[in-house]
Formats: sequence, structure tokens, C-alpha cells
Amino acid sequence: MTSPHSSPWKETGWNGLRLQCPQSWDVIVSGRHHLLFEDNFKPVLELRWHANRGNIASSSKTILRNLQKDSGLFPAKSLPPSWQQLTEKYSIHLLLAGKEKDSRAALLSCKKCGTSLLFYFFDALPPTHKDIATLFTSICCHQEEKSKTIWAIQDFRFLLPEKYKLDTYNFGAGLTRISFTHGSLILHLCRLAPASQRLQDTDLARLLMILGDVEIKQEDITQTENMASHSKHPAIYKQILDRFKRKLPFHEMVLRHHQECDRLTGLFLLDKKPIPSNSTEEILDSYEIFPI
Repeated sequence: MTSPHSSPWKETGWNGLRLQCPQSWDVIVSGRHHLLFEDNFKPVLELRWHANRGNIASSSKTILRNLQKDSGLFPAKSLPPSWQQLTEKYSIHLLLAGKEKDSRAALLSCKKCGTSLLFYFFDALPPTHKDIATLFTSICCHQEEKSKTIWAIQDFRFLLPEKYKLDTYNFGAGLTRISFTHGSLILHLCRLAPASQRLQDTDLARLLMILGDVEIKQEDITQTENMASHSKHPAIYKQILDRFKRKLPFHEMVLRHHQECDRLTGLFLLDKKPIPSNSTEEILDSYEIFPI
């Protein structure tokens, strides 16, 4: 699926955190709970967050004390009007630097879930900073019970049930791979660009086997013009053989070609037991590429 951008703002979702940022900003994943925002290759904003498991006020004091010690920043005695609108959702500490008292960092603690969000500004904030204020207002660090987690990064977006936990990720040149686990189930999501270059010397079926690290006959792969897929539900003796080879016997694999935006997206589910029949379709329905 592809969706056009019609707004100057774009959604970012990473490991439980959601927010809106200007369309022109690049969002760089620097860690499981660490994002860097750049505009025209220039760093604008850095964000780190973590869930507090205890007294929020005490945790905030500890973070502030360490910040002052390590950076020389000091807390503002009062908040500017542009920050007041956030106090319903967060306990806020604005940190200043130098004689000019420029705003350089902010610590927000969510009053509902206790998550601490630490922002660092690479340039002093101007008196009016609509982009930053809008970004802060859009933040969601918790979700309603039984809702799905939104993952939106680079030019793709997908929804996953909360039961899937982030395992590993790699943002390589032309290939992004994000992996999740749920019990014995392993889920890999891939995004490749540009598709035209990837398909010059091979086809979707061959790429499916390479990305899925499987040995199957090409004629057993289901193919259409823009998709290749394969399901494996082996008999019991083949399951035992796969386990001897340290292979997960069950898999569902789909590789799609989004011609209109020259991208490939892959979904790979692997498990030692049968994979629920609706798992693949449920994820594919939400797996979108946004043309840029």
C-alpha cells in the first residue's frame, strides 16, 4: 500500500513513542530510545526517553542533577508562555545555558505513564518556536489498552500488536531491516530502495529467498507482477529435520514491489510452531510506503 503526503508534517513512531515533526526533517534512529532530528543535514533536536519505575518526581530530580553536573545547564525558574500549554500532560523542566539564558534542553515527565523525555536543542530556541511547540504537543508516549503500536520511520509505516517486542534493527544503505519477537515467533520487516536497481540482475523470487535465508525451489514460490510469496507448513518429520538443522520449520514470506515509488517491502514470519493464519494479512494491511 502507498499513501501520499498532503501535510507539511509527518508522523514518526519508534518503540512506543509517537510524534509529528516537519516534513523536511530527517529522523535518524540512534538507539532503542534515542532519536536525532536533522534539517538539511544540520542537527536540530535530540530526544531520549525511558519509562520510570518509581517516584516520578524523584527520578526527575536525579536526571536534572546529573544534567547540571555533566553539561553545566541549569533549570529555568519559570516557564515561557509557549510551554505552559504542555503542563496539563507533563511535569516540565526547561534547562538554560550561559549568561543569555538560552533554552538548550527540556525534561518532560508524562503525568499519565511516568515516561521521561529528554530533549536537547542544538541551537538556542527562538522566542517563537512553532515547530518545536507543535512537535511537543503531538507526542504520545503511551497507548490505550489492546491498541497497536505504530512504527513510522524513513518512508514507511506499519502497525504491530503490542505483543511484538523490538529485537534488532539495521538501517543500511538501501536496506532497512527491523526484527521483532513474540515468544518463539520471529518477525522481520524489510524495506529496500531503489527497487529498480535491486531488480536489474535478479527477480522478486530470488530476492525473497536471499532476504528470507531459505532454500526453496523457485517454482514453489507464488509470483505475480509485483509480489512474491511463500508459505511453509511441513509435515512432522520435516519439522524434526529442520530443528536438527537449527532452522525454524514454519514460515510466511512476502516481498512486494511498489513501482510508483521504486521501493521493495518484505515481511518474514518464522516460528517453530504453526503461524496463525491471519498474521501476515494483518500486518500487510498496515504496511505502507509514503512517496517522497
